[in-house]
Amino acid sequence: MKFGRTSTTELGAFARVRRARLSDTTMRQDRPPRLGSTHKVVPLVAGLFALLVGAGMWFASAWRTSPQPIPPRGKPALDPRLAYKGPFLNLNPEVAYIGDEACARCHEPIAQTYRRHPMGRSLQPMAAVAEQPRFDADAHNPFEALGTLFLVERRGAQILHRQIGRDREGQTVFASEESVDYILGSGTRGHSYLFDREGYVYQTPISWYSQKQIWGVSPGFGVELRAGRAISAACLYCHANRTRPVPDTLNRFQKPLFEGHAIGCERCHGPGGEHAPNPGLTIDGVDRTIVNPRFLSSKESAAICEQCHLAGAARILRRGREANDFRPGLLLESCWSVFVAETNPNGPREAIGHVEQMYLSKCYLRSKDIAPWKTGEVGKRKLGCTSCHDPHRIVEPQQRTAWYRAKCLGCHNESSCHEDKAVRLAHGDRCIDCHMPRYTSTDIAHTASIDHRILRRPERDREAVGDASPNAPRLVPIHPDHYASDDVDLPRDLGLAYVRLFTTSKARPSPKDEEIVRWLDSAAANDPDDVEVLESKAMALSLFQRPTEALAAFQAVLDRAPRREAALAGAAHLAQQQKRFDLASAYWRRAVVENPHEAGYRSRLTRLLADQKDWTAARPHCEAWLRLDPSDLDARFLWVRCLLHTGDKEAGRAEFERIKRLRPPNLPFLEARFAVESLAR
Repeated sequence: MKFGRTSTTELGAFARVRRARLSDTTMRQDRPPRLGSTHKVVPLVAGLFALLVGAGMWFASAWRTSPQPIPPRGKPALDPRLAYKGPFLNLNPEVAYIGDEACARCHEPIAQTYRRHPMGRSLQPMAAVAEQPRFDADAHNPFEALGTLFLVERRGAQILHRQIGRDREGQTVFASEESVDYILGSGTRGHSYLFDREGYVYQTPISWYSQKQIWGVSPGFGVELRAGRAISAACLYCHANRTRPVPDTLNRFQKPLFEGHAIGCERCHGPGGEHAPNPGLTIDGVDRTIVNPRFLSSKESAAICEQCHLAGAARILRRGREANDFRPGLLLESCWSVFVAETNPNGPREAIGHVEQMYLSKCYLRSKDIAPWKTGEVGKRKLGCTSCHDPHRIVEPQQRTAWYRAKCLGCHNESSCHEDKAVRLAHGDRCIDCHMPRYTSTDIAHTASIDHRILRRPERDREAVGDASPNAPRLVPIHPDHYASDDVDLPRDLGLAYVRLFTTSKARPSPKDEEIVRWLDSAAANDPDDVEVLESKAMALSLFQRPTEALAAFQAVLDRAPRREAALAGAAHLAQQQKRFDLASAYWRRAVVENPHEAGYRSRLTRLLADQKDWTAARPHCEAWLRLDPSDLDARFLWVRCLLHTGDKEAGRAEFERIKRLRPPNLPFLEARFAVESLAR
């Protein structure tokens, strides 16, 4: 079967059966070349970076030389869905999504197996979950952590996550609860839980760890997150089918929160609005109305998996793009730039790095890369995720040995293994047990992950240790050859990536990293309304101890986007740091308006107002803070002070008695402070 690019005549004939909104003119318009279509390595960009491709390796040496100003260009590149020139017709943004139920009408066998696949269970409404984890004491329910007692409880159809404070006699001093709305994760490693506060989505501090069958604190949680962690659209993109985030907010979404819950059919095949009404319409025997990944190039096919499974050290949305702009059939770099740390490839790997690990493997590096839609080949191709994993069904435990062994023997043979056969058989003759061993995850407690580097001699190759330096690693794009040679937004993305790295990791910027500010200045000169660049510049200036300039930069963001939540919080921090308390108070009040459910905003505003002795203004914010995080002893004592200074002395004394029952370690200091405060008029 020959599968080449569609001719104008063929497209014109096919267009007559499509909806009127997709005209022949739209399909035949002149479009710029698609990113990555030339498959060239990025050359020098305006004298900015020197990019060297290591022999046979997927990463390149770092770009650290000072950039030159980017030539003015204005608007971002054309929407990649419109710029697409490949054979599939459902990349056009006007093609509608139809949902999994519509797909299942014709593809029920696949739909049934997919519902049991981890992707088919990535997010579920709590009310629809038939099987619940255990709630008994042997499963660590309840458990103590972060200064409170956590308890998971079933109450009718509801699952409640509770926080309880008890005195020495075991009597309850305070209790709070959240009704769980959604269960996040397939359960392969565990579950986390989400709740909806008027459209603001938060994760609870409690997670279920499947491998150990216990409850515990959610990954990455500290005492500052007891009230819940704000869940962004970027996080939900990889766990939910589709969301509609409210612009300029961190975790607020339009109703309904989700368009489909778990990852759906159309995330890998593209929208089905043209396919469902016209099934079976083909050219050259291939249906052009829906993306079939087997007819994509290896790079395009990999991008379908990478949209969720490639995080890197920093992942940046490209200028003018939104996450939902990505369509199967595009390269990932049409919507995101993904940067990875240039470190020892044999060093320790985080649980999120399976794709990066695979790209380091010799199996990947030595496998053949073909483009089926150009050559007509649809058989053996370059190693990718679906070389071993079936995206439509889960491999059951009793099938795993035979399944993965067959995948290995698709490229190797029995004589490839030099281990004694008796030893192999004694261990089940499982290739992956030796060459893809499990290792303890460094970023998710109570779990283990699988090494995807496919090491030839694991005992020898795993001895190397990665760079543990606290200094910022050098960042490089994971696919440098996927960018057009004149892509002037690449340095912009690199600058954003470094700022993201500094603000989300323990990496420390060095003095020479201040050149990042110049990169961002050049990007801002190219597009003065790029608020992502302006906001990152403000963060960078703050990191480099230039607070006055940083505050001005945050205000420049707010001049363009007055309700931008992150900029309001950043400006408030800096104003408070500079002792401009009235300005800080104004920023915090605006942040609270944008998200009244964020305990951190209430905390900072309450403390600021208390320092200014504005007790009447502080009282409602302190009450809201305590309601959101009843375990916070600072909130409790500030509430006592608010009550005392606004005339409710009896209520203040009663509240202080509750604090004493909780036995805080600094109780003598609090008692002395209370004695002084209670005398205030």
